[in-house]
Amino acid sequence: MEISHRAMNRVDLVAVVGRIDAATASKLKQQIDTLFAEGRYRIVLDLAGLEYISSPGLRVLIEARKRAREWKITDLEGGDIRIANLPPKIKEVFDLTGFTSLFEMYADTVEAVGSF
Repeated sequence: MEISHRAMNRVDLVAVVGRIDAATASKLKQQIDTLFAEGRYRIVLDLAGLEYISSPGLRVLIEARKRAREWKITDLEGGDIRIANLPPKIKEVFDLTGFTSLFEMYADTVEAVGSF
């Protein structure tokens, strides 16, 4: 799995390529934890290059979403994890696990970044 990060003014864009499984999920968690430690709670995950995700990977996503949403600037503005470019195979996994309704999803990164 490869992870790339791009910091923007209000949002961080994290692109994941490859597989998020039991062996690699901790690497993604570490990247997200680093952003949280820096006070960066608005994250767009670009999953266009994601080939596979297992339950440990899904757990990292749901825990990150929970932590991000706990952070608030005001009642109307706070943190979140948003998904961009979800491949059809991975969308099926999200649909089966109920994750589709938990995350805001966007067709491209520009729209996802602009949603904050």
